[in-house]
Amino acid sequence: MTTIYYTLCQQMPTDEFEFSVSLLPADMQKRLRRFRRWQDAHAYLYGRLLLKEGMLRLGYDDSLESMKRTKYGKPYFEGFPFGFNISHSGKYVVCVISTDENENLGVDIEQIKPIVFDDFKCVFSYEERKKIDSYEKFYTFWTRKEAIVKADGRGMQIPLNNVDVTSMSTQIDTNKYYLIKVDIDKEYMLHIASLHKIDEVAAVDLLSITQAVTYY
Repeated sequence: MTTIYYTLCQQMPTDEFEFSVSLLPADMQKRLRRFRRWQDAHAYLYGRLLLKEGMLRLGYDDSLESMKRTKYGKPYFEGFPFGFNISHSGKYVVCVISTDENENLGVDIEQIKPIVFDDFKCVFSYEERKKIDSYEKFYTFWTRKEAIVKADGRGMQIPLNNVDVTSMSTQIDTNKYYLIKVDIDKEYMLHIASLHKIDEVAAVDLLSITQAVTYY
């Protein structure tokens, strides 16, 4: 089962924000305090609140204390049979969770807005560049690439122009990754990458996630 939780990144009243931050482990609170813009601090916080909510709905202890990271920095929970990943762009924060065994997940959401294509030529292959004829197509390929490298877990150690996203699956070394598009807003592009093919994703609107923190 794969579920994507999403919410709006809205600035909270100070007391609500401070209470929500107090629900995070000390190391996460410290990292959050380093953000200079409220948008970045809130996006970080909302992502962790969505993860906590997803864990509760799966019947797990929602404490984030046991979160660990691979040598490449990808977060995971040792001994917990679910995979997850978080992304944000514009007004949305999303968190995808899968209970499929040994699942590697990656998600990327991007707001569809004007960009200069030539500034990103180096991240696309020749075949991909030929197919990019609109902003929507650009963000289709961009979110596919980002989702795949996040699922793989090595991040930018994988050259993006080596990740072929002209179809809904691609091979990275010995692993084959599958892609699925999820629509939550026509002005945004969102893709999920996974080791196992996902036929359906449940999208859960948690636009009132800050109200839910009262029962944590």
